[in-house]
Amino acid sequence: MLFGPVRLLTRLLPLVVVAAIVYVIVCGVQVVNASSLSAAPGAVRRASAIIVIGQPVASADRSDLVARLRQAALLYRHGRAPQVVLTWSPPPKGSVGSVSFESSWLGAHGVPPSALAELRASNSAVALSRAAKFLGKGRGVIVVTDAIDALWTEGAGAGDGLSVQVSPPPSSKKFVFAEFGPLVREATGVAVGRVFGFGRISWAAY
Repeated sequence: MLFGPVRLLTRLLPLVVVAAIVYVIVCGVQVVNASSLSAAPGAVRRASAIIVIGQPVASADRSDLVARLRQAALLYRHGRAPQVVLTWSPPPKGSVGSVSFESSWLGAHGVPPSALAELRASNSAVALSRAAKFLGKGRGVIVVTDAIDALWTEGAGAGDGLSVQVSPPPSSKKFVFAEFGPLVREATGVAVGRVFGFGRISWAAY
């Protein structure tokens, strides 16, 4: 009698493992589908704010950040939102703090200082949470981040009470197998986030 539950568990465990693998694969397919978003300003509805997911950047390579800033400036000039929210984290030694670079770049490309706001955040999950507190829950936002991060970003933002649309820079839309590492990160992040909450998924909070 005592071995009955053990035998049952032994039989069920492989099924649970297979189900988990299938679930992650399904989430991976959804991540890929979500990454096919258009980068055109007209592809997103008007919103309360444009949120740029930023990062500390080494002075030798600003290409990813510049691509996001260019997309945010394009959205602003097309009237998609009246405000651009910059998110940033303290720079590591030898790097340039992205917040000053972001502000200067956008100012030089048609976004006035009065339309800019800054939020310090260690990662994208914290950035979305603080943006929800800053803007107010229930607000519609356009998040500028890489295409592969779209589905996770939408889920994380919804968990904080935001209505999220993602507008990726055109350069971030890559052949899926060229981003296998990020794909695995986002697929597992979405899979676990849907069960336990996106704010707790540290590896996907780039």
